[in-house]
Amino acid sequence: MNKLIIAIVMSSFISAQCLGDVNDDYVINIQDVVLVVNNIIYSTDIDYSADINEDGYVNVLDIVSITNIILNGENTCVYPIDIIYNVHESLPDDWVSEFYTIIDNLFELIPANQNYFDELTIYAWNSSVQDPYPGIEGGQYIGGSDDGLIMVLEIYDMEFVWDHMHRYSVIAHEYFHVYQLSINEPMNQPNGQYNPNGFDIKWLIEGTAAVFESMYVQNYYNYNYFINDLIYADLSYSIHTNPSIFESYNSDNIDINGSSSVFMVLVLAKELIELGHSEEDAFKMIFKDFMLTGAKNSNWEDYFLEIFGFSVYEFYTSLQLYPLNLQDVVPSSSLSLQQIFN
Repeated sequence: MNKLIIAIVMSSFISAQCLGDVNDDYVINIQDVVLVVNNIIYSTDIDYSADINEDGYVNVLDIVSITNIILNGENTCVYPIDIIYNVHESLPDDWVSEFYTIIDNLFELIPANQNYFDELTIYAWNSSVQDPYPGIEGGQYIGGSDDGLIMVLEIYDMEFVWDHMHRYSVIAHEYFHVYQLSINEPMNQPNGQYNPNGFDIKWLIEGTAAVFESMYVQNYYNYNYFINDLIYADLSYSIHTNPSIFESYNSDNIDINGSSSVFMVLVLAKELIELGHSEEDAFKMIFKDFMLTGAKNSNWEDYFLEIFGFSVYEFYTSLQLYPLNLQDVVPSSSLSLQQIFN
């Protein structure tokens, strides 16, 4: 059988990753100063990154700040990861086109930068063919290899037959793990058994990824993945009796489609809203702020208290107040990922 493998090395072009990099070249230098000066004189359009002191204005104070960054050698820009694409000919053309669109959307929304790894290699194919890439096991996952971080997307053939939304949502799910890995160093540590310096609290990793993918398809396809798909998986009664069991990946057998982990994440958002946080801020705290702490297995409960304002024990106790019905805790359909991450 003839095979066509498309391999593309691509650096995604996104907004500057640090204040002061006005021309988005990942270097803060005199060219950025010139752009800011021109903006002040001629009122030209300019990127948000020129507002160094974040006071809502671009003025001489920002010129001084950029100049100080240059003089002090404090260039804090971080490059985005490179992505190497391997997309097999067994995949339908419309899926391939949508795949690239989704990756572009995600990279703009939640860019993965070269904090802990430099590149990601993606392998994608239709399950109707034998695994086409030597050494790459089928499935849908993020993993490590001799060549670095990989994303495997073996898309089940029946999802094309049924036009199932999962053929798209899984891209958002797996990419969200890439984003998590790019902002939380402990997640990059070896796992498989308890590692105090790693981070593999399942419900906070898989639950958030599943919530994110559901929000993605809601935002971009107007499809409620929570109600149309996840709601049909039974929630485990262990959520009420022993929620700590979902900290371990050994709970997969009772966490059908990750629905129990999803429920716990959505309840966490509800509890934060009860404390007075907006819905978008609640999810930003869960998706981003907590992971940015560098929480690891040995101290994640401390950071949980610091970020959310209540202990893990208090949260687990609060779960008992929520009937095991996913529909009761789904986020607002109008909530957008742009609101959360911008």
